Amino acid sequence: MVEKINITFLGTGSAIPTARRNHPAMLLRYKSENILVDCGEGTQRQFRKAHINPCKITKLLITHWHADHVLGIPGLIQTMMLNGYNKKLEVYGPRGTKAKFEQYLDLFIHKENELDIVIKEINNEVFFDNEEFCLEAAKMDHDCPAIAYSFTVKEKSRLDKEKLKELNIPNSPLVAELVEGKTIEINGKKINGKKLIYTEKSRKITFVMDTRINENAIQLAENSDLLICESTYSKDEEEVASEHGHMTSVEAATIAKEAKVKALVLTHLSQRYEAIPKVILAEAKEVFKDVIIPEDLESVEL
Repeated sequence: MVEKINITFLGTGSAIPTARRNHPAMLLRYKSENILVDCGEGTQRQFRKAHINPCKITKLLITHWHADHVLGIPGLIQTMMLNGYNKKLEVYGPRGTKAKFEQYLDLFIHKENELDIVIKEINNEVFFDNEEFCLEAAKMDHDCPAIAYSFTVKEKSRLDKEKLKELNIPNSPLVAELVEGKTIEINGKKINGKKLIYTEKSRKITFVMDTRINENAIQLAENSDLLICESTYSKDEEEVASEHGHMTSVEAATIAKEAKVKALVLTHLSQRYEAIPKVILAEAKEVFKDVIIPEDLESVEL
């Protein structure tokens, strides 16, 4: 059985929240990992509405330090602290993240109750890599230091647990031999490990928040199963978008097309499109067909 990747959109708005869309925040869940991308004001309450426990968060990825993407951090940290958070919280972000995060803690968090937090500033690099997945960052073109992220589950050979149950194979050292594709004998019956192994294909999700369209975004998103991308402006506002360090619906779709991604999710919509997101959606679909615009608290699964 393939382990699912779930992305919950805790906030899909932009600089000014609306009744419909909260400030930006997205939660990626895979096995025991709960990775929060950005933490706009009100994110801790969005966790409540989504019936998700914030104490399960393992990593916080900050795209940049504009207020709409980070003002929820102090409240979220306090909630985690008061609820007995007992993990090591890994925080990643662009240049300046360490000083800014520590300022937040100095202002809002009592020293005697500090959590175990590790803060790392990153650039264009693979900054986390284990047997299961890796995380990569790329610099973006915004009005302050900004980062986009990709999460990639590695291709892996796995043993079909359902077939193991059907064959009544006990949990023993023999299972390790099956994983290697060997043939074993149990109760006089030969079992070929190769027939119990399946390949879990690599899957990739890329998060591109506030930025002008740029080559780094295209390269980072290349061959993603899902690109989650800001789409603050309509195609008629390309000049304004560039002036403010943002993208239009068409530019986001262009990244998806050039990067050959499978599906595109548009988020970070301006308040002016709260009631008419279909305008943004239709523009993007002129360039790239497989596009959705989620509402707050909606999820997608891969």
